[in-house]
Amino acid sequence: MILLLLALIAWEAYWTYKACWLAAQSKEKGWFIVFLLINLLGIPEMVYLAWKRRQGAMT
Repeated sequence: MILLLLALIAWEAYWTYKACWLAAQSKEKGWFIVFLLINLLGIPEMVYLAWKRRQGAMT
């Protein structure tokens, strides 16, 4: 059970970090704050990153 919890924490931290970094670089304060306040297993972060990828903003 502890291993599963640690895996979920790592999963959330990875996606939150990645999305926050891109939002900060894009000067999108609203998205940055949303990602810091809402933790839903990285789902909002993945949606945001997919949306930015479609726009061609990710390198």
